[in-house]
Amino acid sequence: MRPGTLESLRGVQAAIADAILPELQAVYAQDVASMSQMLLESIASEWDSLAEDLHGDSLRVRDLLAGALDSLGPFAGGNETIAGIVRQIEELSGSPGAPSLRISDLAAENDRLRGLLERLIVVLEDLQPDPRYGALMGLRSAIYGHLRRVAAGGWSFWDMASFRERMAALKSDISR
Repeated sequence: MRPGTLESLRGVQAAIADAILPELQAVYAQDVASMSQMLLESIASEWDSLAEDLHGDSLRVRDLLAGALDSLGPFAGGNETIAGIVRQIEELSGSPGAPSLRISDLAAENDRLRGLLERLIVVLEDLQPDPRYGALMGLRSAIYGHLRRVAAGGWSFWDMASFRERMAALKSDISR
C-alpha cells in the first residue's frame, strides 16, 4: 500500500530524528533540524483540515462583505471611495466560489476575498475619524474580530511547547 501524505511526512520526521539529528554537532545545525521538524509538524497538522478551513474562512469573509454592502449602501451616493468599494464587493459577490476542492483553487478564492476585505478595512480606517460614518464602525469591529480569530489560528507558544514535548519524547525513545 502506498503511504499517504501524513505517513510520508511522519517518515521524513522520523528520518530527521533517527539519522540526521544525532549526527549534527553544531548547535545551529541542531536548531535548523528542529525547526524543520516543527515545520513538518505544522504541515501535517494543517493537512487534514486545510480545505475545510479555507472554505469556512471564505464563507465568513463573504458574509462580512455582504454585511458591508448593507452598511455601506446609504453612504455610497455621497462618497466616491465608498461607491468604489461597493462596486468591487458587488462584482466579487456575483462571482462563483472556488471551482473545485483543490487547495490551490480554495486558496486563490480566499486570497481574492481577503484582498477585498483588506481594501474595505483601509476604507473604513480612512472614514473612522469622521463622525458621519460612525454607523460603519460596527462593521469595522466585525472585520477586525474575524482577522484576530484567523490570526490566532496559527502558531502559538502552546503549539511550540507541544512540539518540543513530542520531540523530547521521540529523542528519549531513540536513546533507548
